Amino acid sequence: SGSPPESGEARGKRSRSSRSARAGLLFPVSRVDGQLRRGRFAERFAARAPVYLAAVLQCVTRKALDVAGRIAKRSKQQRIAPAHLQMAAQKSSQLHKLLQADVLGSRGSAVPKRRPAASPSGKKTASAKRRGP
Repeated sequence: SGSPPESGEARGKRSRSSRSARAGLLFPVSRVDGQLRRGRFAERFAARAPVYLAAVLQCVTRKALDVAGRIAKRSKQQRIAPAHLQMAAQKSSQLHKLLQADVLGSRGSAVPKRRPAASPSGKKTASAKRRGP
């Protein structure tokens, strides 16, 4: 009567596995899920959505690193440098098309453009006077 029920024993013996391990992925499904929820992209989304997104991210990353690795090997270097990744994005038509997409859409550019002030500063007028006749 002092022993726990069998279902409790079976539950204790079962090893826990992450969603990434169950999906056979290296990218963290739980972290992608948290980012989706934190980003407020949708009020609700399916349980498989973060799994699919993690798989897509892993696939794109693998493709980029594969191409960059071949470029580094051709240039007889042991390590992949940022320049190799840039060249990979330029040389691979698929990666180039993916990275060229306007991610921000109608929200505008990532870095706001500075507009010149209405009145010129004193330094500009002084240098303009020196350049004159």
